[in-house]
Amino acid sequence: MTEPVTNRTAGAQVSGPSPLALAVAGSAAVATAFGMARYGYGLLLPNIQDDLDLGVSTLGLIGTLAYVTYLLATALVSRCIERAGPRAAVGGGGLLAVAGTVVVALADGPVLLGAGVAIAGASAGLVLAPFGDAVHRLPPVARARTLATISCGTGWGVAVAAPIAILSGDAWRTAYAAFAACAALSTLLAVRTLPGRAAKPAAAAAPARGRHRPASTMLVAALLIGLGSATFWTFAVDQVRDAGLDPAAGRILLGVAGVTSLSGLAAADVMARLGARLTFVLTALLEAAAIAMIALAADSLAIVLFAAATFGAAYNTIVAVTVLWGTRIYVDRPSAGVAASTGAQGVGLLLGPLTGGVLAEATSLTTALLVGAAVVAAVALLAPRDDLAHDEPRSPLLGPFRRHRRPGPSDHPTCPNRRGSD
Repeated sequence: MTEPVTNRTAGAQVSGPSPLALAVAGSAAVATAFGMARYGYGLLLPNIQDDLDLGVSTLGLIGTLAYVTYLLATALVSRCIERAGPRAAVGGGGLLAVAGTVVVALADGPVLLGAGVAIAGASAGLVLAPFGDAVHRLPPVARARTLATISCGTGWGVAVAAPIAILSGDAWRTAYAAFAACAALSTLLAVRTLPGRAAKPAAAAAPARGRHRPASTMLVAALLIGLGSATFWTFAVDQVRDAGLDPAAGRILLGVAGVTSLSGLAAADVMARLGARLTFVLTALLEAAAIAMIALAADSLAIVLFAAATFGAAYNTIVAVTVLWGTRIYVDRPSAGVAASTGAQGVGLLLGPLTGGVLAEATSLTTALLVGAAVVAAVALLAPRDDLAHDEPRSPLLGPFRRHRRPGPSDHPTCPNRRGSD
């Protein structure tokens, strides 16, 4: 599954997986690790609760384990890639997804269930970041589009997992067995596609850090995206059910969000047209509006489905932009940039249900959702600057967007401020 790919920056021919092969393998790995192994627990939670007769607090604790192990794996993934290469890292994550879903399918009580959910959660922390290095040798346009496509793999996973959950009905173990089979197939595909060792960037020297907006801005933005978005993932289904809609509406809601999240595939092209800053601001405001609609109009199926569609499109686009932003800052180690952005978001997704739950108990689910919407809206103030979308000689992402900017006086080679600043 390899073919020569021209690296226009280096002007050389390199052999490796094509952009299409990387996009397919990466999307499949992310889909099964995130959309099934990690988020499948939430989809099937009511049936698991009824079958195993577990309390809400126990189920909540088990769900938290998935986030904890995800963060631990995210913290270790860069070192795994450096020592063993992207193929081994993604292969290990895939095996954890298979093992975790199998253990959950066999669980007869809280211990095995917790172990399976924890193992499955760790898989998600290992499968995305390695593709940041794997795509680095591609030409700039293909690089940005491929990474954006891979980062939206969660949408594919949820879009497939939701019908599996609906068709399985009360047989949640069957659904988890199907998740395990999908994870096994995606792992085989990723192992066959990825190189054994991380490809080195064409230009080894990284640009001066002083030209970048601090990494802390990106990390805070990613954390707040996770914190605010967690209210949708955690409370939207309960809000719809409490408003009187059919229980199946909750799974349909998540399925719609998963399908529309695939619009994040176009994140790189949208950034090329609108600029990174405007893309980030618009998607943050759209996501906030979607969460607010769920809070205020949960009794209207039409509005609920529209809100779910809006949320899925906006959430995955802003996540894709944040992942690209991370590789822009960590240009010398793209996988570290991916791990940093997804790890910060994971912290938000971990804290969101906890803080939102406390707020919901003190007030209401509606208030918790509205606060989540306000947090996401506030993220717009932390948007990356417009020149994130401009080309620079050693940047892994800027090439796709240069052609949309007209040259100005600062582009003249004699201009002392030619490089500008972020």
